[in-house]
Formats: sequence, structure tokens, C-alpha cells
Amino acid sequence: MPYELIDHTADIGIRVWAQTLEELFSEACGAMFEQITDPDKLTETQSRNICVDGMDRTDLLINWLRACLMIWTAGQCLVKSAQMIKINATHAEARVFVQRFNPEQHVVSTDIKAVTYHNADLVRTANGWEAAVIFDV
Repeated sequence: MPYELIDHTADIGIRVWAQTLEELFSEACGAMFEQITDPDKLTETQSRNICVDGMDRTDLLINWLRACLMIWTAGQCLVKSAQMIKINATHAEARVFVQRFNPEQHVVSTDIKAVTYHNADLVRTANGWEAAVIFDV
């Protein structure tokens, strides 16, 4: 998975990169859930549709990750993967594939409480797209 952890006191940060904006959003979701649990222990048993809006691409990414995190915190489902259906500068639609949390099967390694705007960034690069996001743990 094309991402790295960002060293940040008392929080977890990720820097994600991808060739397309669709891939970047999918990879960011995957990177966030990889901090929560081992994705190899997940099976795609259900799917959910998500639609989010933002004032710009960075705000859209934060709102997207917050919507994905809500599936975990409110719905007790872990996201295995995400498939972007439609995305532009201020709107995203996706289908996420999830599995209901099973304490006998899944170990929660990090409890992410929130997706923050602190040092959040999303830019187009010569090779595609890159984003940085900090999670409150």
C-alpha cells in the first residue's frame, strides 16, 4: 500500500500517494483502517454507499475519512476496501466493503477517535496526487 506513517506526538499521521484522485481516496481509507486492525483478517461481507461533500479537495478528503471512520465508530464495521464511484473537487461517491467487528477474529491495535484538519494537505504532484492526514488517537 503506498503510504507512510508521519511521526506526530500523541497522534498518528499518514502520507498517502497515488496516480489518480480516486486511488488516493481509496488508499487513504485503507491506510486509516490498517492503523485500526489487520486488513488481512477482514473479509468483504457487506457494502455501504458513501456520499460526501467538501469546500475543496482537502476538506473533501477529511470528510471522506470521517464518513469511513463513522462506519467503524457508530456501526461497528471495519472497512476492508473502498471503490470510488465519482469524485471531483467538492464531491465524492463511493462504495466501501466492510465486515462486522468480531472480537474473536479482529484485534483493534489503534483506536482512532477523529480525523483532524491539523497539517492536512492534498496536492497534485508530477507523479499524481499526495495527501497528509493526522488522526486523533
